[in-house]
Amino acid sequence: MALIVPDVTNPFFGHVMRGAQAAAWDAGYAVALVDTANDPAWELGSYEALQAGSVDGFLVFGIVQAPRRRGGREEKLVVIEAEIPGHPSVILDGAGGADAVMEHPLGLGHRRIGRIAAPVGRPAFRIRDERWRAALGAAGVDPDAMPYARSEIGFAAARAAALELLAAEEPPTAIFCDDDNLAGGAYLGARELGRRIPHDVSIVGFDDLDFVAVLDPPLTTVTADAARLGALAFETLAAHMAGEPVEPVRTLPVQLTIRGSTGAPPR
Repeated sequence: MALIVPDVTNPFFGHVMRGAQAAAWDAGYAVALVDTANDPAWELGSYEALQAGSVDGFLVFGIVQAPRRRGGREEKLVVIEAEIPGHPSVILDGAGGADAVMEHPLGLGHRRIGRIAAPVGRPAFRIRDERWRAALGAAGVDPDAMPYARSEIGFAAARAAALELLAAEEPPTAIFCDDDNLAGGAYLGARELGRRIPHDVSIVGFDDLDFVAVLDPPLTTVTADAARLGALAFETLAAHMAGEPVEPVRTLPVQLTIRGSTGAPPR
């Protein structure tokens, strides 16, 4: 079987890969890993190249078009964190996680909640953006008036995005970051400007990657079991390859883990 991931340097995908590999190995399968560097064309091209070989099935994070049949038979494919009609999907409860992210700072009194958003147009990130907008709107806040920046997923780019937000005439009192790597960069930007976390600005991430526990203060973030996501994706693929019925979409729960990076807004 083959696992096609967007960015093998991102620890989240490393955990997904490890979970899928462990489950596959226990079932007698080997896993071929392909990294596509967040390039949709590379992703689709890699998939089509692997189709020409002897791959039994595919785990993918989203392909820009529905896969074609191979040799007259339907391809066995499971989609992770996205949906392709006609193929089973395994996803995290991203909407629930984003709702929890927003409920927390809004409950603390924040009304100027900015965003550092990933530039990748994947469904998981689009859902986080939609829920951020919906929560602000429900609180009577215009999301289009909130500080907003897009950033490549990495500390350096996110630092620059945070500097842009925090240097604004009306800076955010809280920042919702699409993932923990972006949140780490937001820490760097805040410190560079002398902003204390959470006294001057609260920061929330997503995924609960290993490094966030050693941030100072530790990061409030959505805890997602990436290894279980990978294992469940393989289990779904194995059942699919065996001709067993599988659910169209299987959803893993997430939860908000509150740590020291969030507090009441500054007066």
